[in-house]
Amino acid sequence: MPTLGLITASARPNRVGEHVARWVGEQLPGTWDVDAIDLAENPLPFFDGASSPKQGLPRTEQHAIDWAARIDGLDALVITTPEYNGSYPAILKNAIDYLSAEVTDLPVVLVGYGWAAGAGSLEATERLLVRLGARIVGSVGLGFGTDLETDGTLHVTEPVTEALGTALTELATAVQETPAA
Repeated sequence: MPTLGLITASARPNRVGEHVARWVGEQLPGTWDVDAIDLAENPLPFFDGASSPKQGLPRTEQHAIDWAARIDGLDALVITTPEYNGSYPAILKNAIDYLSAEVTDLPVVLVGYGWAAGAGSLEATERLLVRLGARIVGSVGLGFGTDLETDGTLHVTEPVTEALGTALTELATAVQETPAA
């Protein structure tokens, strides 16, 4: 069974990310072994590597070694991310800064949420991950007032639910098409 990382990318105390991640998890077919990764519960220090991960040199910090190994063990990734001031949260950017080869050719679905359905966060996160060689196979945005409330109450519209279903199907297809390492 392929392993899917499901990242909750918000650390705010009043966040709705847990609700969004739970909703995404409920939409997943039972064909995945899910590794739920809550960045609030797995914080990394601001990037402190002795070298850039793009250099391909061995990591020396244990937290960097562990984080890279966890992501490297995934077959696919779904990131749920809020939009903070038109972009992704710092905790997500920092977590991605620790990675390079681990996300190269990794199939990814992005699920953003916020006042503009997470549009700025989705755009910025996709740009960042594509730069590292990840394969974005879909993205879905949930809007406050339309699909969820600021207290985490979800009432996701049918078109958004269908869009996530399509993205998750494409994710499964991408995993099947990924050559074995």
